[in-house]
Amino acid sequence: MEDVFYLTRGWRNATYIMFGALICVFVSLLIYSFVDPFLKKGLFFILPVSLIVIGVSVCGILQVDEKIFWDNHSVRKVSRLVNREILLEDIKGYKFAWNYLHIIPHKGKGKRILVSTYVVGMRLLHEELVSRYPDLKQQQQTT
Repeated sequence: MEDVFYLTRGWRNATYIMFGALICVFVSLLIYSFVDPFLKKGLFFILPVSLIVIGVSVCGILQVDEKIFWDNHSVRKVSRLVNREILLEDIKGYKFAWNYLHIIPHKGKGKRILVSTYVVGMRLLHEELVSRYPDLKQQQQTT
């Protein structure tokens, strides 16, 4: 049995629109900074800022289609930029921070997997984790 968790359609669409608009704004700002004499004076500031914002926006768009796979052996995060896997016996626990669920492995057993709380089936994933692993944030607060 394998469960698949992915970002809801509304959040995916909102992300595409938001990052697409950012790309359009900063590409146009970049183009106008080469044409407009007033903006040419600030080219050394506008150029790196625009390129950084465009790069982050492209990464955000590429990351939107990530999927989390939970099966009898491991939990995997698959996307265009980040692919991670943790075997179920290597999971130390989980914790919630901001809008993410962190699945944390034992030291030396891989990197943590971040799952947005806006994924379809978050309740099922949380129930699976609660039934098998400790809440590390709760443990830290009691010690």
